[in-house]
Amino acid sequence: MDSSIIKFIPIGVWAFSAATSIVIVIVALYFYIFYRKRLSAVQGTNQDAADLLNLKQQLEQDVISIRDWISNQKDELLRLEAERKEQEVIRAELQRLEQECAKKDQGNLSLREEVGQLETKKHLIEQSLDTLNADVNKIKDELKKLEENLSKSIELIEKNQMEIAKQDKVKNEFEELIKIAEKELEVAQKQITELETEKKGLKESRSDLQTQIDTLEKELKELQKTRKDHEEEVKALGSRKLELSGEVKSLADKLKSVGTMPPEAFESLNNSVFSVLDAMQDDVSEQNALDRLYSLTETSGFTLPTRLQNAFHTALKTSDISCLTVMAGVSGTGKSAFPKLYAQSMGIHFLPLAVEPRWDSPHDLFGFLNYMENRYEATTLGRALVQFNNSRHGHNGFATLNDQVLLVLLDEMNLARIEYYFSEFLSKLEMRRNIDPNNETDYKMVSAEVFAGYPGDKKRGIKSSPAVHLFAGSNILFVGTMNEDETTQSLSDKVIDRANVVYFGQPNRLENREQKVQTQTNWQPIAYDTWRSWIVEPKERNISDFGKIDDLVNQINTTLGKLGRPYGWRTYKAMMTYVANYPGVSSRGERGMGALADQVAMRVMPKLRGLDLAEYADIFSTLSSQIDQINDSALSEAFSKANTSTLGFFDWRGISWE
Repeated sequence: MDSSIIKFIPIGVWAFSAATSIVIVIVALYFYIFYRKRLSAVQGTNQDAADLLNLKQQLEQDVISIRDWISNQKDELLRLEAERKEQEVIRAELQRLEQECAKKDQGNLSLREEVGQLETKKHLIEQSLDTLNADVNKIKDELKKLEENLSKSIELIEKNQMEIAKQDKVKNEFEELIKIAEKELEVAQKQITELETEKKGLKESRSDLQTQIDTLEKELKELQKTRKDHEEEVKALGSRKLELSGEVKSLADKLKSVGTMPPEAFESLNNSVFSVLDAMQDDVSEQNALDRLYSLTETSGFTLPTRLQNAFHTALKTSDISCLTVMAGVSGTGKSAFPKLYAQSMGIHFLPLAVEPRWDSPHDLFGFLNYMENRYEATTLGRALVQFNNSRHGHNGFATLNDQVLLVLLDEMNLARIEYYFSEFLSKLEMRRNIDPNNETDYKMVSAEVFAGYPGDKKRGIKSSPAVHLFAGSNILFVGTMNEDETTQSLSDKVIDRANVVYFGQPNRLENREQKVQTQTNWQPIAYDTWRSWIVEPKERNISDFGKIDDLVNQINTTLGKLGRPYGWRTYKAMMTYVANYPGVSSRGERGMGALADQVAMRVMPKLRGLDLAEYADIFSTLSSQIDQINDSALSEAFSKANTSTLGFFDWRGISWE
């Protein structure tokens, strides 16, 4: 037999013996527990007699099953005994091999190792045989005990059969007694039913009486509560009467002053927006201020072309005639940040205002009259207009910064309809260049009236109250930003005619630049007179190539007339004023032509947006040749893109300022 097989035989025999022992124990426990349960059931009442008969049959079947199982176990023991005998043969063979090995050469190392292995295997087999013999003896003992228990169970079952016979007799007697009791119970049940009916009637009578009592008690409580509530209500009405008397008197006093406002109601306008600094910049040259702007923009991390910065600066210098400078175009290109840098470098005060979609009147800009509180609720812009009022008709003479300049930023100005909240004021800003702000009549004409005033009434005991106006002089500059998307409103022709529209287009190349906040250390404002000294009138002596520029402006206007979009004297003067005030025009080709290109881009091109290219092809061709005379590559390229749009209409997107 192979040595490897011999090695594993004891282990298999032992495992099988252990498993068999466990099964035998579990089966014995099962029958013991089952027997106990059946025995308890047998000792029950006669009602369980039928169950005992069934139990008897089942136990008989179980006995047959146990006998079969014991027979099988005996067969298994015979097989294990045969295996044990085979193991003894193997042991005898091993002893013979040992004797043969002893006769071999003692110096043969490999034979010694084989003998050692055989001895180890012999030892393991002997251990397995010992274990197997012990398990076989144990199983024999357990089977003997199980046979004894089985014999006892059979004796108990036979005794239970005799008990069942006795139970049957008792059962018959008990059934007779039950029949007699059922008859007596039927009679008693009839009597109980009659009594229950009588009892139910009495309960219903009692319940009706109790319900009536509860209803009366509830009504009594409600009447008492109502009486208490009425007493409290009368008391409260008495207190309310006293309060109403006071309110009537107060309202009567207020009715006397309806439509009036005392002068002190406008004190909120006198609250300063900006601090008054002791020193101002003296003798600042325009070029030095611009150089400071270029440097500040660069160090702050913004990439804005010099031409764009010059265009913004020049547009503000023409604010007397072009009252609004609008920065439009691509979002995130610095439209909101640049005005602050400009004001900081120029020495101009800066006031940002965030326009809200709900704005629909000038009250959102300046404030409103609160008649309930008898006071004027001033906005920041309203207070700033008072602080920078450079007319001698300022509100109560309260104007601490009337000799300085203020830049007002209307951020996202087209979130609301500009015509609703700014159009009226824009018209007044346009008229201010033709009036004397120190003349009271002119002053009132170009001011925003927030209160008409009241002459007073001695009979009613009401004092007079003067009119209140808000005036924006030439020292206040207005700038607006606008994005062009589905959430915004477009600019009307009225606004475009009165504004310089500076388009911030797509940057040629995006760069990852760090933006830094520049603190205003030792910042000083410039005087309004210094600002005015930078502005010149559009005369021939102030414009190089005046004749050629004048001729081109008129030619372009003639062409626009054919398109139904001509401009008038205001736009002509605004364009010429821009050219005259552009800084360093000599550095951009022919003197003045570069500035004219800016104005065509800002004022003429926006008027053409949306025109059908096919319908006006000849007129656009004429306009193209006139633009070529300006000799500005950025303008020519932008016009060509708008004139060849695949959308089929003139799609102006501004020029590239780089």
